[in-house]
Amino acid sequence: MRNKIKIPFLLFLTFYLAGCSKKEIQPRISQPLTISNNLALATSNTNGFRGINWADPNGNDASNRVVLPSGMTSTITATAAAAVGTRISNALKASGGTTIRMPINPWTPQNSSYWTAYQSAINAIVANGCNVILCYWPVSVHHVPDTTQWKTMWTSVNQVYKNNSSVLYEPINEPVDYSSTDLCNLYANFLTTFSPAIGKCVLDGTGYATDVTAVGADSRLTNQYLALHSYWWFWGSYNVWSSYYNIMSSKVGSYAARTIITEIGVETYRNIGFYWQWGTGVEEDQALITGGLSYAKDNSMGTIAWSGVNDIDTYRWYVSNTNLTEVSPGAANMFRWSWKLTTAAVWQGPVADSRYQLKNRASGICLDNLGNTSDGSATGLWASSTSDNQKWNISYTAGYYTLSCQNGRGCLDVSSNTSDGSTVLHYGTDTNNSQRWSLVSTGDGYYRVINLQTGKCLDTGGNTTNGSSVQQWYNGSSYNQQWQLIPL
Repeated sequence: MRNKIKIPFLLFLTFYLAGCSKKEIQPRISQPLTISNNLALATSNTNGFRGINWADPNGNDASNRVVLPSGMTSTITATAAAAVGTRISNALKASGGTTIRMPINPWTPQNSSYWTAYQSAINAIVANGCNVILCYWPVSVHHVPDTTQWKTMWTSVNQVYKNNSSVLYEPINEPVDYSSTDLCNLYANFLTTFSPAIGKCVLDGTGYATDVTAVGADSRLTNQYLALHSYWWFWGSYNVWSSYYNIMSSKVGSYAARTIITEIGVETYRNIGFYWQWGTGVEEDQALITGGLSYAKDNSMGTIAWSGVNDIDTYRWYVSNTNLTEVSPGAANMFRWSWKLTTAAVWQGPVADSRYQLKNRASGICLDNLGNTSDGSATGLWASSTSDNQKWNISYTAGYYTLSCQNGRGCLDVSSNTSDGSTVLHYGTDTNNSQRWSLVSTGDGYYRVINLQTGKCLDTGGNTTNGSSVQQWYNGSSYNQQWQLIPL
């Protein structure tokens, strides 16, 4: 996609009408895939390509300017650019990845000083043992508007990286303006012009790279990889993972062994859990990431997250290019699971993303949404049961937790209330601080649940009867605000 920072619904309309620090466990990293002119494309799988997009926050389809992935500037030195590339690739390797997808446009190699710096960033990534996929983004269209300019750009790239097996070419991003016949001809002419090594190119499928079957079937293109993109609004609104799994299967067909999912993403800043969402009734992006990554895992396909490093995109993997902390460990762990890494899930906060029952220390009864599912309804207390009213999905995003009820999916939220004793409510998922919480261990098996907006704790107010409201109160040592988190 060319700009993921827009709200997905608006992007859907556009398509319809015409976009806590920690020391992590170091996973085992595969070496870059070998590419040779003398070997047939290894078609067993593409799982060696695991990674992120490093994107320009102002759009990879930069018009009349060089592309500037976050951390790069138009005047950056080669030394500084190499340092950025090394920093990002180090973080990616720590996350379990091997591959960084980067934009290229005609103006980038035309600017000699910046092109030197851009090469330094690419070369630093490769020297760190990672692959780079260079992808061309046309401006404001989804076809090559100037073939001569496009070929000149790729000639400049090819002069440097033709024999570098770790740098791959993606001739065009999301070529929706082409018929399948014209797209395959474009790719065939590209291969004839540049004579790339077998496996040097990654060819986007038709449409918004949403179907690889036509490109995969063209006999002229059989020695190159294929690229698929996957977002929930591409496929429609579904609330269970299997729907997206089956759609992916139909769009990949018999070409899974050659296909890399070069973009698949969710809004990591949505403050909902993306880890292990196998139930029916989940949000579309939860279902998409579960179904899409499950399909990729089952078929040993490489996946490259949109985005990865992009300092303003709500889809980003890391907080920023200088703060390479994972925004949503739950989402990142789902990618690691799909990559078949052998390391355990890595969590930043004191508890893992999961479903819990919250039992109060003072009363012995549980946090319950009382069967209320409308925005602004009260949360309360009820004796322990197996009801969905007491099942809370706790998920970590950028330093804080969200608690959403299995029944109705509403989140624990203080709304605009700030006073001691005010009722804690629940609302649909948003990004407000009123539904972001810290979990602070008491050291003996209980936690205080502290709201980011008010700094006050989830508290029973001394209530012990079924149906009584739960409230917020200033941070203290009372057992009324200490909760046992019981995994479900």
